[in-house]
Amino acid sequence: MVASDTLQNSDSQQARPPRPQGWWAPDIERARLIQLLRKRDVPGLLFFSIWLISTGMTTWLLAIAWGTFWVVPALVLHGAVLSFAYAASHESAHGTAFRTPWLNEAVFYITSFVFGEEPMYRRYSHGRHHLATWYPGFDSQMPYRNPMSRALWLRETAGIIGPCIGLRQMVRHARGFLNDDERSFVPAAKVRQLMWGARLFLGGYVLILASPLILHSAFLPVALFGARLAGGWVVQLFINSQHMCMSEAVPDHRFSTRSLSCTRPTRLLYWNMNFHIEHHLYPGIPFHALPELNQLIRQELPVPTRGAVAANMEILRVIRRQTEDPALVSRPCFELQQVASG
Repeated sequence: MVASDTLQNSDSQQARPPRPQGWWAPDIERARLIQLLRKRDVPGLLFFSIWLISTGMTTWLLAIAWGTFWVVPALVLHGAVLSFAYAASHESAHGTAFRTPWLNEAVFYITSFVFGEEPMYRRYSHGRHHLATWYPGFDSQMPYRNPMSRALWLRETAGIIGPCIGLRQMVRHARGFLNDDERSFVPAAKVRQLMWGARLFLGGYVLILASPLILHSAFLPVALFGARLAGGWVVQLFINSQHMCMSEAVPDHRFSTRSLSCTRPTRLLYWNMNFHIEHHLYPGIPFHALPELNQLIRQELPVPTRGAVAANMEILRVIRRQTEDPALVSRPCFELQQVASG
């Protein structure tokens, strides 16, 4: 999620986010928390292999459909699966995808290249997002605010404007230019690595765009760039669900963040990020331990929304009502948990 070029962190009217200990947190035994924080290689290798195999299969389907009408649905399907690189890139940005550091960084660079964000910028802007979740003027990954509009929802969901802003940002970073906002969260020691990462990525994209001159086929650029544009909206529905139309400037992730209940195949591709409140409560807990964390604290959490489509339908209902009441936001439901605990 690119936000730095679309929302400047200069709104002095907004409340500052609280220190980490000022956020709501459930009561978990220290020994259990330490157990949940343990990193492992095997789950990451399993989830990453599933994404690689799925992407290989959709690439094969696209190759078979090449030159026929079936290329359109094949491109959408391939783009949807390919765009789930977002999930592995996100987990690797936290350093929790694998226990082995070099493995984590290798997957981080591969999936970030596919998703289209330079890794160092992605890591540190996302770190600020966790420190100041949904605090306007401080959250570096907050490209929209309440009240929303249908046009803004459509723009975000289509996933066309975001990559264009991200490309412009990457070119700027490749030239060594970071704005004051970006320098506030990117360590000075990492600026050079960020700059060369942006150059490396841009060079790779240019090679892919130039590949038809050598291979006499547009398959590679279509399979990456065309597919991301054609099917990226599927993953964007999940990204929308995380914070869109939720409360702003509230030190409680249960009100600024939305969790989903998803099918097992979706959870595999999404790396358990449907447990999004849980992830924001403890961003150091690896993805494979989030279901266990959920079982420990679920009585204190809102009822998860039933899937990304339902979440976006809820968002659209809130957007419609915001035309009459701009202060309206999506409210979490605790009712079922209260009934169960009673």
